Amino acid sequence: MILKKLLDAIEIIDKKGVIDEDHLVEHISNDSREIGEGDIFVAMKGVLADGHDYIQKAKEKGAALAVVDHFTDDEIPQILVKNPRIALADLACTFYDHPSKEMKVFGVTATNGKTSTAYMIRDIFKEAGYEVGVVGTVEVQYKDVSIPSILTTPESIHLQKHLRDMADVGVEVVVMEVSSSAQELYRSRGIDYDIVSFNNISVEHLEQHGTFENYFHYKSRLIRHADEKTAVILNVDAPLIEGLIEKTNGDVFTAGIEKDASIGIEAIDLSTGFAKFNYVVRRAHHSERWSLEPMVLPIQLEVAGYHSVLNAMIAITYGLLEGVDGAVIQKAMQNFSGVERRFELIYNKEYMILDDHFANEKNIAVTLETLCHMEYKNLHLLYAVRGGRGTELNRDNALEMVKWMHKLPLKTFVATRSEEVVTKKDAVTDAELAAFKEVMADAGYDVPVVDDLKSAIDAVWSKVGEEDVFLLAGCQGMDHGAKYVWEALAEESTGDEKSYWMKKIENRIC
Repeated sequence: MILKKLLDAIEIIDKKGVIDEDHLVEHISNDSREIGEGDIFVAMKGVLADGHDYIQKAKEKGAALAVVDHFTDDEIPQILVKNPRIALADLACTFYDHPSKEMKVFGVTATNGKTSTAYMIRDIFKEAGYEVGVVGTVEVQYKDVSIPSILTTPESIHLQKHLRDMADVGVEVVVMEVSSSAQELYRSRGIDYDIVSFNNISVEHLEQHGTFENYFHYKSRLIRHADEKTAVILNVDAPLIEGLIEKTNGDVFTAGIEKDASIGIEAIDLSTGFAKFNYVVRRAHHSERWSLEPMVLPIQLEVAGYHSVLNAMIAITYGLLEGVDGAVIQKAMQNFSGVERRFELIYNKEYMILDDHFANEKNIAVTLETLCHMEYKNLHLLYAVRGGRGTELNRDNALEMVKWMHKLPLKTFVATRSEEVVTKKDAVTDAELAAFKEVMADAGYDVPVVDDLKSAIDAVWSKVGEEDVFLLAGCQGMDHGAKYVWEALAEESTGDEKSYWMKKIENRIC
C-alpha cells in the first residue's frame, strides 16, 4: 500500500526528515524484531519496554519510517502522533482494508465466561451453516487454522491481519472476546461490530488498571461506544451493567436470571451438574434492524456448571437476533462440548475429574455453587495459587473459597505453586502465597502446599474414591493439569483406550 494512503488514516502532529509518500509499504509492526526493508515501525511504550529505545534497531533492519510520540535523535524519518497505539490501530485497519466490514462481527466481554460464550456462539452459527471464526483467549481459529493465543485480543496489527485472512477465505461470522486491556490499549479500535454483549463484572486485572473503577471504565467501552445499528445484550443482574442502558447508543436487549429482564431463564435443573432450563423471551422487541418475539425454548446442556446457563442465555440471544432457527440452537447447545479449563469434564467413570480456571472470586463462586448442586460423595480440591496478579486478588480468591467450604463435602484440599510449568510472569510470589495461606489459616484450614504441579496431582489423586469429584482449579498454574492426568491414564491403558487419551493430549491447546 502507498504510504500516503496510510498517513491519511492517522492524525499527524509533525514530521521529521524526508518522507517519500509514494513509497510502497508491505509491512507494519510495533516489534523491531519483525521489521524488514521498507517497513513502518510504530514505537509504543509498554510495561517493560519503550519502543522508542528500539528505533535504531528497526532502522538497521531496514525500516523506512518510525511513528513516535516524541522525536528521537535516530537518523530515520519520523511521524509524530499523540498516541502511537491509536496510530497503529488506524494504520492496521487501513492497511488490511477494514476486513470487519466484510463479515458479521460479534464482540463478547465479561470478567468470566467470555471464552465459553464465544464458543457457544460459534457452535450455534456453525450448526446454522455459517463459516465461523473465533478470536479469543484460547486461540484464533477458523477453517483448519488454529493459532494459540498470547493475548485474549491480539495487538491491533495482528488482529486486523487475522480478520483479513478470515475474510479472504470466506469466513462469514467472527466471534471476538474483547478484553479490558484491548479496549484500554486500542487493540480493538476500528472493529465494526454487529452485536456486542456484557455478561458479568467482578474484580480482575487491577495489576494493569489500578482500580476497579478504571477496569469497569475500559471494560464497558465496548458497550458505551456501540452505535445505533449495533445490538447490545446486557446482563442486568449486575447493577453496573444495568446502568449502561442509558450510556449506549446501541439497540439494547436486557437479559437476566434474577431480574425481570426481556430475556430470562426459567425452570433450571442442575441436579446432574448438566443444566436443563427454559430460555424465555418475555417481551417482543422490534427496531429498524433487530427483532425478537416472545418464546420459550427448552435447552439441555452437556457441559457442567451454573455459569454455563448464563453463558448459554447470552449465546442463544446472538443466534435468535440473527434469525437462527430455535431447533438449530437447541441442537447446537446439546452438542456443545465445552471449552478447555471452563468447568471441563476431563474424566468421568468411577469418579469425576473436573478442570476449571478459577480465575477470580466470581468464577470461583459459580464453580463452587455448581458443585453444591451436584450429587457425589466427596470433593478433592487441588488449587494452583495464582501468580503475578498481586496479594489482593489472591486474598479475595481465598476468601471466596472459604465462603463455600462448609457447604461442600470437602475431603482433600491441597495447593500448588506449579513451579515447573509457570512462566516467570506467572510465578507465585512469597507474598501471594502468604496471602492465600493467611486467609485459610484464619478460617481454620491447614492447606498443604506442593511446589510442583505433577506431584500435587499425584498426591490428591491417590485419595479419590468411587463417586467422588476431583477438581483441578487455578489459572496459568493449572494449564498443564489435564495433560498430566491424561498422560497418567495413557500409561495405564492399552490399545484403543490408550490411543484415545493420547489423541486428547495431542489436541490440547492449554
